[in-house]
Amino acid sequence: MCSYFDQFIVIQIFHPFFSDSFLIIFCVVLITYFLNKTYVIPTRVQNIIELIIEHWQDQVKENFDNKFFSLPLLTLFLFILFMNVFGFFLFTFPTTTHVSVTFGMALSIWLGVIIYGFLKFKLNFFSQFFPPGAPLYMSPLLVAIELVSNFSRPIALGLRLAANLTAGHLLLSIISEFGCKLLWAAPTFSIFSILIIMAMTCLELGVLVIQAYVFSLLSLIYLKDSYHLH
Repeated sequence: MCSYFDQFIVIQIFHPFFSDSFLIIFCVVLITYFLNKTYVIPTRVQNIIELIIEHWQDQVKENFDNKFFSLPLLTLFLFILFMNVFGFFLFTFPTTTHVSVTFGMALSIWLGVIIYGFLKFKLNFFSQFFPPGAPLYMSPLLVAIELVSNFSRPIALGLRLAANLTAGHLLLSIISEFGCKLLWAAPTFSIFSILIIMAMTCLELGVLVIQAYVFSLLSLIYLKDSYHLH
């Protein structure tokens, strides 16, 4: 790798539409499909998946009247999490560091939430852009602020995920190269170099999980606004 940014380049395998990005997404879909299988005697992986399912069911139950939205939010969380993990390794294409991918997901979720709100509340859906109890003379300013805030949601949602993972990948690459050079230049500091790389690896793994959770949780909050209105 000549540059730290080379890991973010999309590489065509044998067709313009079949790249390393497409391959990672395809593998994520396959893994998600096979994880849906259950066993009479639960495995460790199944126990972890069940804990995640119960968590999202509790989150949905606290915000909605039913658990209908638990499956879409759970699928979204696992999909982003597995894409983050697949792109975690150095010299591997990190799919979720590209704004085109993250913004596409964020825009799709935002449009889905808006369409759901219109289908449920019709024209009353516009009432969410005017906070209840606010003075009428301030309505133009408040409506403009609420509109800007609402339209900025997909941008903030997509950029947050891409920016945090890009920074994490670059920092991990720099620290890893520094640790390897220190290991070869000064073998006496080998333990120190290994500890640095291990600490950054654990930190980056935490960021991968947290960013997937934050993306899904914000999607839940946006959906809640359209579900309950005011």
